[in-house]
Amino acid sequence: MLKALAPSNTSQMEKLMIASPVRRSPFRRKMGPVLISTFLAFCTATASAQIVQPSADAPAELERQVQAYLDENNIPGGLVAIASRGKIIHLKTYGMANVELSVPVTDITVFEIGSISKQFTSAAAMMLVQEDKLGLGDPIHQYLPDLPSEWLGVTVRHLLTHTSGIPDYEEIRTYDVYRFRLTPEEVIQIAHSRPMDFAPGMGWYYSNTGYFLLSMIIERIEGRPLGQVLKSRIFGPLEMTQTSMADPETIIPHRASGYWVNKAGELINRNPTETSSTLGAGGILSSAYDLAKWDEALYGDQLLSVESKATMWTPAILPNGDSTGYAFGWGVRPYKGLTSQSHGGQVAGFVANFSRFPDQEAAIIVFLNRYRVGSGRLKAAVLHTFMPSLGPIP
Repeated sequence: MLKALAPSNTSQMEKLMIASPVRRSPFRRKMGPVLISTFLAFCTATASAQIVQPSADAPAELERQVQAYLDENNIPGGLVAIASRGKIIHLKTYGMANVELSVPVTDITVFEIGSISKQFTSAAAMMLVQEDKLGLGDPIHQYLPDLPSEWLGVTVRHLLTHTSGIPDYEEIRTYDVYRFRLTPEEVIQIAHSRPMDFAPGMGWYYSNTGYFLLSMIIERIEGRPLGQVLKSRIFGPLEMTQTSMADPETIIPHRASGYWVNKAGELINRNPTETSSTLGAGGILSSAYDLAKWDEALYGDQLLSVESKATMWTPAILPNGDSTGYAFGWGVRPYKGLTSQSHGGQVAGFVANFSRFPDQEAAIIVFLNRYRVGSGRLKAAVLHTFMPSLGPIP
């Protein structure tokens, strides 16, 4: 058993391509004996993949790769971790949480998590569904009657799965939209400045507008701001004391600063994210220890029933039979044969990734405090280091 560390340290996911239809192939007829053996070996390796103590030199190689990535991309600071059933079993910090004040990243540094926020918004929605206060098939105009008539026919499920066809206000106004204090009416006006991308339920396109509207619906039902809803329903009960809305005016201990680079490649400060401009689409910040608590809660039924979680992790299927690979605030495409529930996050100063592998009881956490970089390479590096049966670090 690996020893856990003791505590001391959407919003844009990349636009996903709609998955191609899955076609069954007669492997026995089309694959030769060598390919069959390779395929079976791959299936065995992935099916038996578990977190293990890596070889003596593996952590050093992981650290080298992470540091090289930060150096290559002018990333001030970051954190990578792997957790299992609520316990951090590996955590490494890098660089600066605040460059101007020379404050290093520690294991309790708090980072904005961007679109990872969506899974908390979807969980709150599912808790309301469990209480019969919200229906997945309910039309959104039932709760927000003043929405544009062009959006008639959109349901709560459509918002959760990005199948509403409502344009993404972030895409229209870019990440700069998060610098401003916006009213809900202004966000809706931005999204409505462009025609529907497709009829409700007929396609898939990532839309932060959907989760902004979902946040508004939750607030309308609960009669209080989303931050208070999440604190009372999720963060408080799970003792996620470092997780909250990323309000730039609130004093939040151990908060990392966010950065970008200018056209000359020089590091610059980013504008703070205003809570009112993103809500549950990407307005939350958190720590590695808190995300480990969140991961553990998803194995039990303290918050969500087995039925609710099954629904939450089932990908949306389009009318032509294609799977979108996206469920309710979670990407659910398998990774090398492993069941995976994941989401990336990006706001104008941060990038993050949270990926669960429930069969292996593993969760990967990546935090970076620079905008416009990827997190997938570091997630894979951590995963392959602690699950060597998946093969070398890609």
